[in-house]
Amino acid sequence: MDIQSKNLIFTTSNKPNNQQIQLACSYAEKYNGFYTDRKLIDFASLDESFCFVIEKDGSLKIRWKDGQFFYHPSVAKIKYSSYLFNKTDPLLKILSISSSDTVVDLTMGLASEALFIAAFCKCVTGIEGSLPIYIIVSEGLINYGYEYEWMKQASKKVVCVYSDLREYIRNQPNDSFDIVYCDPMFEHPKYSSSSINPLRKFAIYDPVTSEDVSHMLRIARKRVVIKARSNDSLWERFKFSYTTDRRKSDISFGVIEKQ
Repeated sequence: MDIQSKNLIFTTSNKPNNQQIQLACSYAEKYNGFYTDRKLIDFASLDESFCFVIEKDGSLKIRWKDGQFFYHPSVAKIKYSSYLFNKTDPLLKILSISSSDTVVDLTMGLASEALFIAAFCKCVTGIEGSLPIYIIVSEGLINYGYEYEWMKQASKKVVCVYSDLREYIRNQPNDSFDIVYCDPMFEHPKYSSSSINPLRKFAIYDPVTSEDVSHMLRIARKRVVIKARSNDSLWERFKFSYTTDRRKSDISFGVIEKQ
């Protein structure tokens, strides 16, 4: 872990049991942060800073003055239910995925799409460059109490990697994955998304460059798929093999097939 981890505070909810304290200390050691007694923390005074909190049920979340961020697979659940009902899904269709494919999700975030995709392929490698998001999501994927068997099995096929996107793709050999998927933060976001809003505080907003796309294509065996809002600038900046119809949807996909 890099210098970010030296500022990470791990604590518990009020009146913690011994298991919570042990778990908080374990996370602090794992991520090179430090444990602080809950009695010494005033969340109302945490304007820019934040703390990792171990809840009574052992779950991990981030808390700050007026918000919190925690792992939840609700979006993946909705997407899977929709797939079962409609027998199709726009993302799966554009990825053109098979059960033997390996996929890298270069912008993992909450891992909603990584978890969903993993149910239909061999494995998904999720890349996350924000350390707070990486900690919450990687630990959540492992420890969440899934109610559906497909989620339990899919979560075992998602491998989380803490890395800057650009550094990661530049260090991978040619043809490392069948499919490279990238879903960067939108240039023109809609703040009505309750599942994404808590993540925005920690997200990385670097735009995708032409050099990034060249490396994505280099490490892909089959194709690169990029997701963006229909009015984002990347549609004019990059040449795609084909895109979904941007006149029909607010969110579109662009595909670059490997020649």
